Amino acid sequence: MKELEVAVIGFGTMGKLFAGHLSRMEGVRLSAVSSTSPAAAREAEKLGARWYASGEELLERSERLDAVLLALPTHLHEPYTVMAAKKGVHVICEKPIALSTAEADRMEEACAKHGVKLYVGHVLRFFPEYANLRKHADDGAIGRIGVAHAKRFSLHPPAGSWFADESRSGGVVFDLMIHDIDFMRSVLGEVHTVFAIVRKSPGVQYASATLRFDSGAIANLEAMWGYPGPFATSVEFAGQNGILRADNGSSRSVVVHRVSSDQSGNEGVEIPQSPMYKDPYKLELEHFIACIRTGGQPLVTVRDAKEAVRIACAALESATTGQPVRLAKAEPTGTKEGGVA
Repeated sequence: MKELEVAVIGFGTMGKLFAGHLSRMEGVRLSAVSSTSPAAAREAEKLGARWYASGEELLERSERLDAVLLALPTHLHEPYTVMAAKKGVHVICEKPIALSTAEADRMEEACAKHGVKLYVGHVLRFFPEYANLRKHADDGAIGRIGVAHAKRFSLHPPAGSWFADESRSGGVVFDLMIHDIDFMRSVLGEVHTVFAIVRKSPGVQYASATLRFDSGAIANLEAMWGYPGPFATSVEFAGQNGILRADNGSSRSVVVHRVSSDQSGNEGVEIPQSPMYKDPYKLELEHFIACIRTGGQPLVTVRDAKEAVRIACAALESATTGQPVRLAKAEPTGTKEGGVA
């Protein structure tokens, strides 16, 4: 088996996590990392990787590179994807793919033009409990689903971090809620209407969105920065025959409640953890590496990633105007404009 040379651009919380997994992955060599911090050179050396002070330098000086993982602020995803594509390097990009559908289109076009693949890390699809929940839903465990709920609450990002600059991160909708936007769409299908509110105060940002699906289902999503307790997530689907429920506060990954037959100020960057043994970030990377080797279709497609951005943009538009936003039918080429103001 050919050893794949993979580099990581961006060596913050997520970059270090991914670099650690890649350094231990069979058939993969972590060849390089980039970080503006010289202190990262020592950490890179421990992982057996070269350190570069910038992603540009890494891409320019790496002689043989099969793929690059982008763990950068979201507004940098497009330029670095285009740079990597021009070098003939496959791209694994952290979610969200971009802050606008136009940026995402340009990323997709650059990769197609230069014959490389683009993979987007919507990691929630790889959480075993979420995959298990989706399987129950797809198998009809609770019948036709009518209503869904999801919640994702975390610490507020550090005041001086790039997350706090919404022109770079997209705020809580693009950082947290987009996880549940993508997952709900993977279970319930296409969204046609979005209504949302966003509320902000010092140390807190809260968003609520209601998604209406072509299937007739409705999903209510909540996301919050500044939650005073531990990182909290939950998801629930209500169907004609019962309820599917999962949350990270329980050691049980999925709880199924069936209707019986006789009845008509806090800051920090947190990495979501799964109550199950398998590490979803490792599973995600293994899946993308396998797709690079085989050319197989990834679990999360570029179209999936672009639709999540389109829905997130509609949520921000609705929060600004106070009106629901009706989504046009998605074009096959994803040409509909959208973006963070």
